[in-house]
Amino acid sequence: MSQSVWSKRLLITGAIVLGISIAVLASVWPSWVATLDPDENHLLKLEGGENDTVNLSTDSSYLMFRLDNGAHNCTIIEDGIGTEVTIGSPTFLQSDREGVDGDWYYAVGAFIPDESGSHDIQNNGEDVLWIVDEMELANHSDSAYITGACIGIMLGVCMLPIAFGLWMGAKRGASKTGLVMQTPGGDMIPISAAGGAAQQRVPTTDEIWRSVHGGEVIDLTIHQQPIEQAPAPFADRPDRGGGMARVVDEIETVEETSTQDDDDAPDDEERSWKTWDEG
Repeated sequence: MSQSVWSKRLLITGAIVLGISIAVLASVWPSWVATLDPDENHLLKLEGGENDTVNLSTDSSYLMFRLDNGAHNCTIIEDGIGTEVTIGSPTFLQSDREGVDGDWYYAVGAFIPDESGSHDIQNNGEDVLWIVDEMELANHSDSAYITGACIGIMLGVCMLPIAFGLWMGAKRGASKTGLVMQTPGGDMIPISAAGGAAQQRVPTTDEIWRSVHGGEVIDLTIHQQPIEQAPAPFADRPDRGGGMARVVDEIETVEETSTQDDDDAPDDEERSWKTWDEG
């Protein structure tokens, strides 16, 4: 199968994948935004000065959000042995979030407990503090759709330019390999074999003729024209008829005259010498 066909199929597939992924993302995005909203989906919400006890697991990680980007000012104590949990800074992936009401929730802390079990959490600040379980968000039903839609969008975006580049390359390659010729009118027409398929060889005389004359088959038959009778080149040819005797007589007369002149010449020369010598 030609490269052009594969490039077209890849282009169509990429467009379909991209369209479906965008449609899925648009359909689940409103509910996903509500899922990400710390005020709608949280493990614990503490007003300023409040404290509460919750069960934490070492198999999950937790984020702390506030409506301002200040310090969290929070203390977490493990109830069993009384050790304090270390609260670190959020990573690049643990970013701020926008709520359904348009408010921004700033990630001010992240931690993983040293032990699973009951923990006492104290909010020593004045602002509201939200604690979110990241593992719970990952197990949410909309998470699979969001992940699939994001992967599909990335695949579609990568497939489209690749397929377009292959298609343009195949198109340019096909135009270069085609054999063309110029007609008497100045038009450039392709030269193809009898079956119409593209060829990669030098065309024959018959193929060139058919391409220029609309499929007409060349006629190489030689049509001879009647030859007119040319005059005979020699006088003694039998086809000269009665003129031959006259020509022969003229030749004999010329020969006799030449012979007589040659016989008279020695006497004239002898007489002239004697006259000069005798004075």
